Amino acid sequence: MMTAKFFRNAILIPTFLFQACIPSLSKGFLQSVTDFLQFRSLTNAGPSGPFKISFTVSGLLGSGLVINLNSGTETLIVNANGNYEFTTVLSSGSNFNVSVQTQPTLPVQTCSVSGGSGVVGHGNIDSIIVNCDPLRYTLSGTITGLDGITGLVLTNSFDGATLNVAVASGTFAFTQTYLDGTSYNVSVTTQPNHPVQNCVTTNGVGVIASANVTNITITCTSVAFPINVNVVGLSSGTLAIRNNNAELLTISTNGPHIFPTDVVTNNSYNLQVVSNPTNHQCTLSSSTGVVTGSITVTANCFSMLSVIPSIGGILQPTESIRLQFSAEINAGSCVGSTGLNTNLGFPALFTLTTSTFTNDTLIVAPAGGDSWVNGNSTLTLNCISNSGHPLSTTVNILYLVPSFIRYVSQINGNDTFNGQTPVTPKRNIQEAINSFGGCPTFDCAVLVEGGWYYSAAVGDKIQLTNGISLYGSYVAGSNFGTWDPDSHSSQILMITTPASCATSTLVAPCASIAGDVSIVNDTTVSGFFIKSGPDTAPYMAGVFLDSTINVHLINNAIDAGTGIAASSGVHSISSNPFLVKNLIDGGNCTAGGCSAIGLYMSSTFPIAPILLLNVISGGDSTLMSAKSKGVQFSGTSTITVSNILGNVIVSKNMNVALGSTSESIAFEISSGSGSTGILAGNIVTSAIGYISAGIRFLAPTTIQIGSLTQGNVIKSGSSISATYGLYLTSGHTIRNNNIQIGDSNNNINAALSTAAGIRITSGGGVVTSIENNVIEGGTSTSVSASAMLYGISADALGANSKIAGNYLRLGQAIGSGASTSYGLYLPSPNTILIANNWIQNGRSDVRARAVEISGTFNPVRIFHNTISSGSGTNSETILHIVSGATQIDLENNVFLLNNNVATNYCVFNGAGAQTAIKYNVFYNCTNLVTQGGTNYTDLCGGGIPTTAGCVTPLSAVVANFGNNLNLNPNFISNFGTVANYTPTTATSCLITKSTNNILTDSFNGNGTRPGGDGAVSLGAIEYEYACTP
Repeated sequence: MMTAKFFRNAILIPTFLFQACIPSLSKGFLQSVTDFLQFRSLTNAGPSGPFKISFTVSGLLGSGLVINLNSGTETLIVNANGNYEFTTVLSSGSNFNVSVQTQPTLPVQTCSVSGGSGVVGHGNIDSIIVNCDPLRYTLSGTITGLDGITGLVLTNSFDGATLNVAVASGTFAFTQTYLDGTSYNVSVTTQPNHPVQNCVTTNGVGVIASANVTNITITCTSVAFPINVNVVGLSSGTLAIRNNNAELLTISTNGPHIFPTDVVTNNSYNLQVVSNPTNHQCTLSSSTGVVTGSITVTANCFSMLSVIPSIGGILQPTESIRLQFSAEINAGSCVGSTGLNTNLGFPALFTLTTSTFTNDTLIVAPAGGDSWVNGNSTLTLNCISNSGHPLSTTVNILYLVPSFIRYVSQINGNDTFNGQTPVTPKRNIQEAINSFGGCPTFDCAVLVEGGWYYSAAVGDKIQLTNGISLYGSYVAGSNFGTWDPDSHSSQILMITTPASCATSTLVAPCASIAGDVSIVNDTTVSGFFIKSGPDTAPYMAGVFLDSTINVHLINNAIDAGTGIAASSGVHSISSNPFLVKNLIDGGNCTAGGCSAIGLYMSSTFPIAPILLLNVISGGDSTLMSAKSKGVQFSGTSTITVSNILGNVIVSKNMNVALGSTSESIAFEISSGSGSTGILAGNIVTSAIGYISAGIRFLAPTTIQIGSLTQGNVIKSGSSISATYGLYLTSGHTIRNNNIQIGDSNNNINAALSTAAGIRITSGGGVVTSIENNVIEGGTSTSVSASAMLYGISADALGANSKIAGNYLRLGQAIGSGASTSYGLYLPSPNTILIANNWIQNGRSDVRARAVEISGTFNPVRIFHNTISSGSGTNSETILHIVSGATQIDLENNVFLLNNNVATNYCVFNGAGAQTAIKYNVFYNCTNLVTQGGTNYTDLCGGGIPTTAGCVTPLSAVVANFGNNLNLNPNFISNFGTVANYTPTTATSCLITKSTNNILTDSFNGNGTRPGGDGAVSLGAIEYEYACTP
């Protein structure tokens, strides 16, 4: 059985400097309900053949019967009854015609063919009978419009005979024969799929009257069409694509593939790449549209898999570049690639070789006698595969072709050497930098062999110089011929802490490497392990960036070392960090209230850092008041986060002993009102702390967390006081994220314990959109106080805000007092929309309230949600409206009460008058609505909630309070650890075919309401299939 646990956040890493992807999980459901809704998990698109043509012979007594296929294409001589098969095979769309060429003799018989002509569909044709018995008759007819690739099954209920039909159009026949006077009843027992079709039988019932029955007609009409994906350029790994924020298709081979569930005619499809195969980048030829027929989309995964020399390194003047691709490359197509110029102007040479399979590798080299032009260059590839597909995304490869080089070696180096050749290397990196006396061409390089290097051997740190780049991890003994940046074998170590570090400050920390305002040209540091410490300083950093935007840190491992007040892996003051593929650790801090931060940024002017594919970790401390933060921005200006992509950002476990105030925060913006951009495509995870949060914004910003096409994976850790997936002090747009709530376990003091997926302390008067997120888990426990669990807790949401299309499945709140599990907790909202949410509230040993709204006197629309109350020992309520709140419009929802006892309610309303309660489904609740202390237990007078015995209606206005239903919705699973709120064929058509059309979208996706029949389904899911009248 498929679980309802799913993730629909897409994490897609665009090619910026080089291709890569990180895994994500995607939401997938709407599979395998019952009967007609048995969506088959097909991995290939409709088969086109070739297919076999066979026939059954019955009643043959003579010999010499000759059967002909397609006017002599092939003939078979038949001398006995049985099944026969032509060796000739035909493809879909081909005509077939089976006929008798020669009648049998000894004795002479007249044989006739039934079902012998038509057009081949998507399977073998075996619905042909040759009958030679004059006393028996055949049952046959014609079919039109069959297009489903799973075919069609007919049944004659008289004898139970079944027939699989794969004739797209033409004739068919049962392979049994019948005596005169035999009754028959032919019907469709299995409808075709891909596309989903409705095949209707005419003249299917009758009695055989001394003649073959030939007038049965089957007419097939498509009601839903498949979404086909044709994959090209995939060499290994798995591609995952999601349709309509719902169904997931995983693909590991090239060729045609199909989503298991067809999309209803005139509904929309919306495809998103959820995760790419390793080292591939896949793009779709078309991602959205309206379905009017079968849809085929090309997923182009043709990608560059690897390159030597590595991206971001140096390219010697005559060195070749070796690029491996995921499909055979057309070398001639690459001549249009740009960015690597040669000194003599000759065209670069593009030649093919083989690495894994034939012609998968391209060698790019300057022509004989020519060389690459010095300086920083970017090779932009413009190639196509042998099958004619271009690279799926633009590939930019950064190189430095140095004008001057210095060499550094631990083993053979000596600072008295000139460092200008591999055999005369320097010993220390700073000495090599200084030996240039500056780099007027801004394209100089220091190549460093594997080994250890003291950061303060010359001066108190390695001070970068404008235009002089550092490249570490040249393999020892290779004569600087092999660069292995992934090994980080060149170690820059602060063996002892320089005396000058004793006066380090927040704006001038002690560091192993520093770049300052003088760096105005691209200057790269790549391939190093960098560690500060081990002796302490007030402020310690691995790398210090001071007022520069041109230092590029690529593929390094950086450790902050140990600081007293603070430690930072990378410490950026009024700079624009450029970090790609680094491993960064925040080290350790030792003073009360200290912070150990992976990447610290502060700026007096707006910055837009480039952070791609890094693993950034906060540091740790044994102190109970310390803080671990993966990334922190704290400046008087603002940050734009749109270029923070594909990173794994984490914080570490902190001390949570009695009296602790420690924090573990993975990503924080602590100041900088007005910061902006879209934060997407990252994995953000906090760890254990007195307070733990995945993302925390302590200043109002316009940052979007997740985009329309990709989100983040956000996990909060365990805490004593509070754990939050997101903690925000103002309203934001939050889309397509997967949020896993940690546990808050206050077992050491008598205080409140809180766990929340999203916590917004104030909407701040701005429009908040919380859409298409998955929020799961969380356990809040307090030994002697209240324990609170929230899916979404948002105070004072601004006008026109919405909470829509989210999936919530919560854990438990175990405590005393007012302990509660809330799906949505919304004090004082303005005019907002709550729609299309799937909410499975958690369990509490006191109260369970799936949705609580208080302090509102503004229109709040609650439309098309499917909500379970959760389990509470003292009380359960699906919608709890605190006394005084008014103007709530409640329509088209499905409410599921976990436990039907006297103190539990589907809707609990205080004294306030609401706008409407109509077209809702109530299940398992005696108290349908309670208002002002009065229980309304019956639906009377057009579906209006009414007191027992239909005495007093909640309102006499049917238009606003009628058409409610008290029904079992018969979902796949109404309740359970993981419920599944998808309707089935047992669901009442009153639920799946409502006329109250108020929204155009559903949990399934945009534009999915109304369905093809013009009706809408109540609840979150729009269901288009068979239902119970």
